[in-house]
Amino acid sequence: MNALAILIYGTKDSSRNALVEEKYKELAQTFVKQGYEVKSVLYSDDQADELGHYLSTFDAILVWVNPIEQEHNRDRLDQLLREVASKGRLVSTHPDVILKMGTKDILFKTKYMEWGGDTEMYTNFDFFTRTFPSKLSASKQRVLKQYRGNGGNGVYKVTEHTDGRISIAHAIAGGESRTLTLDELFQEFKPFFADQGLLIDQEWNTNTVNGMVRCYVSGTKVAGFGYQEINALYELNNEINSSYLPPSKRYYFTENCGIFSDLRQVMEDQWIPELQNKLDIPDTMMPVIWDADFFINAVNSPAAKKYTLCEINVSCVSPFPPSAIKFIVAEVGRRLSTKTT
Repeated sequence: MNALAILIYGTKDSSRNALVEEKYKELAQTFVKQGYEVKSVLYSDDQADELGHYLSTFDAILVWVNPIEQEHNRDRLDQLLREVASKGRLVSTHPDVILKMGTKDILFKTKYMEWGGDTEMYTNFDFFTRTFPSKLSASKQRVLKQYRGNGGNGVYKVTEHTDGRISIAHAIAGGESRTLTLDELFQEFKPFFADQGLLIDQEWNTNTVNGMVRCYVSGTKVAGFGYQEINALYELNNEINSSYLPPSKRYYFTENCGIFSDLRQVMEDQWIPELQNKLDIPDTMMPVIWDADFFINAVNSPAAKKYTLCEINVSCVSPFPPSAIKFIVAEVGRRLSTKTT
């Protein structure tokens, strides 16, 4: 019997349990029905040292911990997962793969793919101050994203108005807009370059009115979709003022949904293989569950022009559509059978 751990964030005194939480319980039950021994394991940095040996007793560890969790990053956890993986244990996404495809610089790495767009990467503060003003003046609206984040943390919409004002809105601050001078903006973003940090600069996609589709993938196979009509930083303009709307509910669809059949085809036949080749990631190292968010551009057009990549999520993809469960279970089974043959 294979032993499987579902690793979620929680301190020692936390009552969290992945086996009963709505986001994971059906997945856990499906693994149990397939003959797995499944346990919920809580992770926090102060438990990392004692978890090393315990996690090594499992055949597979499925990880759901955000890049930024309770003001802490994943550095210690990723070190632990590397150690566990080096002992032959299956980790749902190896930390080295996260660094290749699960950080915001994936937008710059793949800017010349069909799904790419006008994207710049600032690796130091001086380059940012020299280059960003002209990018902003040219397109009037840009989105700045920190290297690693989740839930809109570190994602800012920057707008240059006709009267010369510059406003910024943070995706997790309810869309509240603030007016800054250019120098004030530079100082606000300077801390993002600490500890070899960087900023990704993406042109604002005016087609947000069409909503956003999230394509869920297990390994290299599309496992379902999510559609959200209003996403973070969606701005409602009227004659009186401009205001940001709160994100709407995400609706889930199976991998066979005809509405997104064009996206499934281009992902499996072209974009995923191209991504793997560009980043040198073999099938056996692709994340067990990951997703790619796409802007929907010209609705009635070929997929190559219809979709533009917004970001890729790898570290903590949850919730996910029910259709993804069978793919996750099958992918884990394939990886484990390969290790034992």
